[in-house]
Amino acid sequence: MSSTIRSTTPPLPPQPVPAGTLRWRSWPLVDQPAWSWVVPLAILLVGVWVYVADGGWPLAIGAAAALAVSLRSFLLPATFEVATLGLRRRALGRIRILPWQAIRSYQRRPSGVFLFQNATPTPFDWLNSLFVPFPPDPEELLIPLRMYLPHAVEVRPEARESDRDSTPTHR
Repeated sequence: MSSTIRSTTPPLPPQPVPAGTLRWRSWPLVDQPAWSWVVPLAILLVGVWVYVADGGWPLAIGAAAALAVSLRSFLLPATFEVATLGLRRRALGRIRILPWQAIRSYQRRPSGVFLFQNATPTPFDWLNSLFVPFPPDPEELLIPLRMYLPHAVEVRPEARESDRDSTPTHR
């Protein structure tokens, strides 16, 4: 005996995008043609290397497939949408919604923004973060981030050792 009641109402049709909503597609494999060939070539080379090291096609194909699955965000298109409730990422027919309240810090990079769920990200938080590439005009994303994330901390990128030690030492 099931306690689930099935709804008899038909699903709602897709709604048009409200005015003021920012939506863009990101597909690094297509959008970055100068260097995007490196990732598929690396996947192929890993498969060849596993084949040569082990001598078996099944393991080589499995290694290349595992690497391709882990790099799917680079190989397949994703659509990002900034809305009042949060940030939506659509890829492979799945939607991931990240509410603004869940973002505790962010880090601006040259090609996009990392969103973290902790105020002081640790090295392991990079695995659970969401990278949002910039739309054609980066300010279109930065303005809503500043507006919706007044509670979030902006994390500065780590300075390189050569940048920290800019004063010459005299001996």
